[in-house]
Amino acid sequence: MTPATTPRILLAVTFYNGRDFARRTLESIARLDRTGFELDVLVLDDCSPEPGFSDYLDEVSREFGALYYRSPRNLGIPRNVNLGLATAQKLGYDYVIISNSDVIYSQNAVKVLFNVISSSPSAASATAWSTNVDPYSLPNGTEMYIETQEVADAIGEALSDGFGAEALRIPAGISFAMIVPVAVLPTVGLMDPVFGRGYGEESDWSARATNAGYEHLLALGSFVYHAGRGSTLAAGVVSQADIADWSNQHIVNHRSPMFRWAVDGFLRSHVLEEAQIAAARLLLVAAAARWGYVVIDGARDWEDADEKVVSVAIRSQANEMCTATWCGFTVEIDTDTIDVLGAIRDYFGGAEPLSTNIPAATWEGAEEFGYPLGV
Repeated sequence: MTPATTPRILLAVTFYNGRDFARRTLESIARLDRTGFELDVLVLDDCSPEPGFSDYLDEVSREFGALYYRSPRNLGIPRNVNLGLATAQKLGYDYVIISNSDVIYSQNAVKVLFNVISSSPSAASATAWSTNVDPYSLPNGTEMYIETQEVADAIGEALSDGFGAEALRIPAGISFAMIVPVAVLPTVGLMDPVFGRGYGEESDWSARATNAGYEHLLALGSFVYHAGRGSTLAAGVVSQADIADWSNQHIVNHRSPMFRWAVDGFLRSHVLEEAQIAAARLLLVAAAARWGYVVIDGARDWEDADEKVVSVAIRSQANEMCTATWCGFTVEIDTDTIDVLGAIRDYFGGAEPLSTNIPAATWEGAEEFGYPLGV
């Protein structure tokens, strides 16, 4: 019997400037769990114009074991992505991941993406959750997110523990962190250069894949933090106030008029919203188990807790609803009960809060547990 070969994945990271996050991104990728597959990293520098950046990126790539290539002229996002897709095809990889450069991978992100795509023979892509990838973002106050590997790993661990290799069928993949089986490329093709410097090319590619009989998946157990617009702002594709070059959407609408209907129908079905709510709950409960939580009445003085501690805020005098927040992620806790603190404890698996600024007389059992109490 011929021994099974280990699947090979090429992770292609597209850069255009990005000195502020290049090292962080490549260090994050170097730490990835590679159990069950071989992973090579290809850094594609789209002729970055910042003086000295390309030399710096080459040096950092070598430091973290990645291959580096600089295009002799600026290609734009679709053509730069195509370098990654075509390289994976030519060199016989089984899968290729197209990745933005302003990201932090949770340590298990690629492992989960691989588990999802390798068990889904009809899938053309699988995309990870993120914080800034509409519509596949976990609702987040980005100004409160802590941009560290530790936080990304904690999110990835919580989602993986809760969802495993579960996936949600979606209308399109997004190539900020999207895995593609190389075997689909001869049928679906590469990104279309007609989209210029970017935006719309992945929608067009996804629509072509769907028309060819493939599906697209959201890997519910995978997380990759995305700062957002790290390259497109520098390239002038969008302004600070914009999120996309909407003129490219007209091309997609003309070529695939059913695509927009499919997206609208998907969003109106609320299945994505339900998955987001479930994911946020997993994150808050896991964070409270790791770093603890505090209960705060905003009408009273309080001391700010460590930024990694979950904060539970009482939202009304009737105490029927609380809002729990961690690193910008928020969930609502139904506390429409006499024992409000008990309901909060139950939500967090019976764990007691680290502190509260609520007077002892307000809470059943508060003095018994010795919480630091306000007046």
